[in-house]
Formats: sequence, structure tokens, C-alpha cells
Amino acid sequence: MDINPKFTWFSPVHFDELDPMQMLHNSRFPAHIERAIIAWYGANGSSWQLDADQNPDQFHVVRELRIEYLNPVLGPGSMRIDIWVERIGTTSCVYGFLCSSADGNVPYARGERTVVKIDPASHRPAPWTDAFRSVHSELLKDLRAYA
Repeated sequence: MDINPKFTWFSPVHFDELDPMQMLHNSRFPAHIERAIIAWYGANGSSWQLDADQNPDQFHVVRELRIEYLNPVLGPGSMRIDIWVERIGTTSCVYGFLCSSADGNVPYARGERTVVKIDPASHRPAPWTDAFRSVHSELLKDLRAYA
């Protein structure tokens, strides 16, 4: 068993995302993180194209996004994004992430992205389905304590 099961996505960094110093602009990180999470959903059979009866968990909003920038991404290329689930609440899910160089040796940013499932009619928080919980439990961070 892995001590920290996670999903890794390689996200292309394009020239038009760079600032005048040829660094990835800080406002572009959320898009790369979102793409990694969507790729994980796709890899697990979820689709944003299904109707509400087929995938009621697709209706969620971002409640919080916290990013700590560690090192600049210089120039176009590929950025590695590792994601995992920190915790699942009744109506919320907190994803952890680490953005790094393609080889994983240089960390660029880390943080958390919290989403809340909402009822599409009332726009109020709603509980996740058992299917959502089951799939996401496989992505839960599992770090063993040191004795």
C-alpha cells in the first residue's frame, strides 16, 4: 500500500501564460490545478457532460483556494501536478496539491482547493453521494505516524 496515494497530471505550460520575465503568472496556477482535478475525474469514469440524474456530484463550487508559491516556473514546458484528498465532509471536499517540475525535483506551489456540493435547484449545500465518497476515499492522504 502506498503511504500517500495520489494522482499525477502533467500540465503543459504555454508561452502565452508567461509574464514579461518569462515566468508562469501566478493567476495561471488555478487553471492548471483545475485541469489536473478534471483529469483525475476523467480517469475515474466521471464526466461533466452527464445530466443531474447520472452525476449529481458534478454540481459543486469552489469555496476556497489557497496557494503558497515556492519557486518560479521559468519558460514553457511541462508542470507536474500531484493531487490527493485531504478530507471529505458531508458537503465539502478538500483537495491537496503540489505543483513541481516534470521530474518532481523542484516544487513550484502547494496548497488546498475546497469544493462544496450544491443542489442545482436551491444552490444550497447538499451531501455527496456514496459513489463520490467511494471514489474519493481512494485518493485520501494516508500518512503513517512516526513512533
